Amino acid sequence: MTPLTPTDRLPLTCTRLGTCCHGHRILVTPWEISRLADALDLSPRELRETRLTAGGTQLRADGVPGIHGPPAHRVPGCTFYDPTFGCSAHSERPLACRLYPLGRERHEGIIRYYHPGTVMPCRVLCPTVDQLPQKSVGDYLAEQDIAAGEAAHDAYASLAYGLVRAALVFVDAGAVPRTILQQWFATARSWDGEQRAAQLPSAWYDRLTIPPLSATPNAHSFVAEHGRLLSEQLQKEFLNQPSTAALQQAAQLELLLALHLGPTVGAESSVMATLIDGVTP
Repeated sequence: MTPLTPTDRLPLTCTRLGTCCHGHRILVTPWEISRLADALDLSPRELRETRLTAGGTQLRADGVPGIHGPPAHRVPGCTFYDPTFGCSAHSERPLACRLYPLGRERHEGIIRYYHPGTVMPCRVLCPTVDQLPQKSVGDYLAEQDIAAGEAAHDAYASLAYGLVRAALVFVDAGAVPRTILQQWFATARSWDGEQRAAQLPSAWYDRLTIPPLSATPNAHSFVAEHGRLLSEQLQKEFLNQPSTAALQQAAQLELLLALHLGPTVGAESSVMATLIDGVTP
């Protein structure tokens, strides 16, 4: 990665060739699904079933193939890409699209921006970008209106790790052996998105990916309410049952929910594993 500062100037004026809409994996959060569905006048379920893959966590690449850039980008484009005018969901595009070609990471509360490799991606995908005015990183990010998307990602990352910690409450209480969760997690983290979705009961798959919440622009309130709904249903379905089997099932479900949500917001399964092992990451 090449770390960046807000004052760094880069060729960030878009050439509008659509190259960046091809050859990329775009992950989406439940909040972004809700916002996209509202913008396209679809129900979240319709959007998930027709425009998403990987268990409702990734935009499909079933659009018009690209004609610019290297061969890896001359492939079917994003499901929202229209070659006549670009992104058909631009007003509610996911955070990954708003940030591109930059990446973002959050570590111990510190946010860092970067671009992959040593060469700025736009120079490879759209060489004519060098003929356009450069922008500072700070100005570019301000133009992209990333605040709500970042808030959603950070809140969902906290929720994902919180689900892991909630599962470990049963370990600390002596209700579920740590080794059981360690072994189950080791298996579950090897599954891809479709496999994780298949392991989730259908009602829980819906609760995680398309919660019954309004498409509010307030990401904080959406994620907080989503977390509350998940917690209440876990309490209702499992935690009022005293049996060890029910508590183990609840803990495993919490870990699966965390694993399915985590990749969309950069919550790493390796960090989850250290928590399960009883190690402070």
